Amino acid sequence: MKRVFAYFVLLCCWINFSHAHEVRPAFLKVTETNLEADRSEFEISFRQPQINGRFLGLSVSTNCDATELSASLTDGALIEVLELECGEESLQYIEINGLDRTLIDTLVNIKRLDGSIDEILINGNEPRLDLTAATPTVPVYLIIGIEHLLLGFDHILFVIMLLYLVRSSWEIFKVVTSFTIAHSLTLALSAFELVQLSSAPVEAVIAGSIVLLAYENLQKSGSVSKAFPVLVAFGFGLLHGLGFAGAVAEIGLPEESQLIALLLFNIGIELGQLVIIAVVLVLLMVIRLKFIRLLYEAPIYLTGGIASFWFVQRSWQIFAPAIG
Repeated sequence: MKRVFAYFVLLCCWINFSHAHEVRPAFLKVTETNLEADRSEFEISFRQPQINGRFLGLSVSTNCDATELSASLTDGALIEVLELECGEESLQYIEINGLDRTLIDTLVNIKRLDGSIDEILINGNEPRLDLTAATPTVPVYLIIGIEHLLLGFDHILFVIMLLYLVRSSWEIFKVVTSFTIAHSLTLALSAFELVQLSSAPVEAVIAGSIVLLAYENLQKSGSVSKAFPVLVAFGFGLLHGLGFAGAVAEIGLPEESQLIALLLFNIGIELGQLVIIAVVLVLLMVIRLKFIRLLYEAPIYLTGGIASFWFVQRSWQIFAPAIG
């Protein structure tokens, strides 16, 4: 009874973190449309994601006069299109108002009439981009990939449950490699629109896959997942790749360097995944050395509880519109 109570307390402490499965970036596209000696004009398209069923109230401010052209809702995102009229000083800075109150980043893509393109990632710590200063050449899609994995809580929990299935280093290598190959495959197919599935059911099934692995890890006798962990990792990896593709779909890939951007994004995911694996393996070693059964099983119950909540929540989001 005490053990059940302990699991319940742990689940209650963590349930507040279970509402968002990932943090997707906002995307600001800035296109120079006119350049003269005494004035310049830009068109900007700002896409901000919906988080937990609500928009974040972000807005764009610059040193130029702005005129709103349109605003629309699509696929859980708000897209605003503005026209900027700048004087002799042209566009000097871009600031995302309200970004400091969020966990998300904003990818800024600036395309000028001379054909040059700059891509900069800004966050809440520095929500203002100074365009008069030198633009840092940072592989932004690599950073987005790392952050997408480290802040994609459902992907993290799935990897943790995979590691519970295996014991030896060789088994861990095979399972992780299988998962990586699978999600890389469907990520690429989805990014180039060769495979297209609605994100809502994909996210619901991803949550269901975590529940299944948590259940399998609690079985004392043999299970399918423990008998064939490589195949299980590959099968569910195909599904998780479609989930990773959601972040790419939010911001898109630059037309001039789609393959490089996708490769950087995928490398970023792998780097984030390696960090998670290293941390989890160290913690599991400590728990096993101390032979604390309660602590060893607690993450399984906790993960199963959170993933069950996700599954119900995401399934309801699919069927609620039809019922209403």
